Amino acid sequence: MRLREQPRWPIMRVNMRTIAVINATALNQYSFMPFAGGPSAFERVMALFLRLCAAQDILVIGGRDFDPAPMAEGVHLIQAPTWRMHTLLEKAKAFALERPEADILVYAHGDSPFLDLELSEGLLALHRQYRAEYSYADGYPPGFAPEILSTRALPNITELASRHHLPADRDGLFAVIQKDINSYDIETELAPKDLRGYRLSPLCDTKRNMQAAEALWAAGLRRAKDVLDLLPAHPELLRTLPAFLWVQISEGCPQSCSYCPYPLMVGDPRAKQGFMPVQAFDSLMAQAEELCDDLVVDLSLWGEPSLHPEFGAIAASVLARKRFTLLIETCGLGWKPGVAEAVARAGGERVHWIVALDDPDPEAYAALRGEGMGEASDFTRRMAAEFPGQVHAQAVRMQSNEERLEAFYRAWKKDIEKVIIQKYDSFAGTLPKLSVADLSPLERFPCRHLARDLAVLIDGSVPPCKHCLVQGGVIKGGRQGSGLGYAEIVANVFEEGGLAKAWAGSSSWYDAHARKLYPVCCEACDEYHTFNA
Repeated sequence: MRLREQPRWPIMRVNMRTIAVINATALNQYSFMPFAGGPSAFERVMALFLRLCAAQDILVIGGRDFDPAPMAEGVHLIQAPTWRMHTLLEKAKAFALERPEADILVYAHGDSPFLDLELSEGLLALHRQYRAEYSYADGYPPGFAPEILSTRALPNITELASRHHLPADRDGLFAVIQKDINSYDIETELAPKDLRGYRLSPLCDTKRNMQAAEALWAAGLRRAKDVLDLLPAHPELLRTLPAFLWVQISEGCPQSCSYCPYPLMVGDPRAKQGFMPVQAFDSLMAQAEELCDDLVVDLSLWGEPSLHPEFGAIAASVLARKRFTLLIETCGLGWKPGVAEAVARAGGERVHWIVALDDPDPEAYAALRGEGMGEASDFTRRMAAEFPGQVHAQAVRMQSNEERLEAFYRAWKKDIEKVIIQKYDSFAGTLPKLSVADLSPLERFPCRHLARDLAVLIDGSVPPCKHCLVQGGVIKGGRQGSGLGYAEIVANVFEEGGLAKAWAGSSSWYDAHARKLYPVCCEACDEYHTFNA
């Protein structure tokens, strides 16, 4: 694999025949709305591809509800209710076989308003110069450059995809090639500045991302090279709408973990019995849908979700919102027979489970978490067997379990696909320093949690951030406690202004970070660079 810095090659018109595929399998209304007062993202992608090849050489692969109205005359369309990478590539291969003189296939998603002609043509020139089989641009936010395949490699890549059940999403093509990456001649066009760390997606696929894209346009972004200086200079563009919502639905927990701040906030959680009513939770979900449109909802911020007597109804409220994803963080204890399985079946790929297990050694597990290792392990294996790919076994990496984490990882990898080794969180320095290594970036940037996340306590109170704990801070009901609590409560989602007021209320904290001014609890926090997907 060769890596090259952009710009590298002069713009040129090519004589060989280029064909193109637009992935429209998951496009929604945002892709077809006017973008920045002009053509939609889909129309912009189509216009760019018409600069690279003829209309009859463009194939749009759409979902069942795709509206062909914005397509140029002569462009081909194939629709189906569901797509995977192997079925998409089968259609692309057949399309290429009908055009035997075509040497290159250009591939992009139809929700990319900033797809750049100069970068695309430079990448095409690079691909042909080195007779690559796959070429892509790296270091830019998504949507600035297409991916390029040689048609001679299509049959092999399609066969490779048929052996793996990979979704036809934004990373789908590269995910296929990764399965046998050393078998392909790959060219990479590197951005002069690596912007991946900003985690920005200026696409027209969600309300949140479209707002970010239009803000970039308003700030002057027109070409790929504009983003290199514009994005680092404008950190305020990274905060649009919440993407991740923690909600505490249970006050109690069957375990009192040694490294968790919750017992220092409320006392022994095993004695707590409060719950968020389903009606209140449903009103919160309605607010979240109106504000965010799409969202990851994480249960439970504190406390154990399995203890909620109406957990099925809580989960159903999340899943009723078709663009919401449900993430359940559990200790694996207390699940009534059939409840977890019913939720997993109802949500399919929209439900994910993280089970906190922490240590493979029974005595060490007990020291960290208390009793219940057998039940938690059985729950994890049972759920992973029935719902493969949706269940994650997790260990928090600490000094006390570091030497056993490799054994933990290897043991669980035999049973389940996904194992998480989680960074230890000292909650703004209020807990002992148990981290094994400092993973903080060399240069600090504004907190990703303040840019993307909201946390709602059981009574509806919203702190600026899940992690901003201080001694003598605020706990449930706005009451000042003698133990750990939050530095501030910015709003209550069940009062006037609701979730929107809470999101606006925490903006001042992010604005301070953007000016490199950090509230007291933030100064000691090293969670600012972590990211909830």
